[in-house]
Amino acid sequence: MIKTIIGAVSGVAQGVVEARAAKSAAKAKLAEAKLTAEIRMIEKRADSETDWDLEALRQTQYSYKDEVALAVILAPFIGSFLPWTQEYVAQGWRHLNEHAPIWYTGIFCAAIAGSMGIRWAVSQFGGKK
Repeated sequence: MIKTIIGAVSGVAQGVVEARAAKSAAKAKLAEAKLTAEIRMIEKRADSETDWDLEALRQTQYSYKDEVALAVILAPFIGSFLPWTQEYVAQGWRHLNEHAPIWYTGIFCAAIAGSMGIRWAVSQFGGKK
């Protein structure tokens, strides 16, 4: 009779130990699955950012906005060397320095960088990365 009781108790104890081991293994498997999913998500994000950059670069061949942006940037520089435009360029810079809000500089730089496909520079203005 005692053997039967001991056998039953040891069977229950063994079942509890096996259940805990199975639960522990399931938790470890779940943690591993979460980690694997997070790694895949990070890899996908990096791939999609690269794909976006490449596609933006491909699309620039069909657009003149880069040339316009470059002309806007170069015009004051070139005008600084032409005697008949030097005073106008200097007056324009003084006016911008005195009257343009500070946020305008950031927006202008971000627009030019975005137009040129320099996405990392645009993301710096937005506080990302």
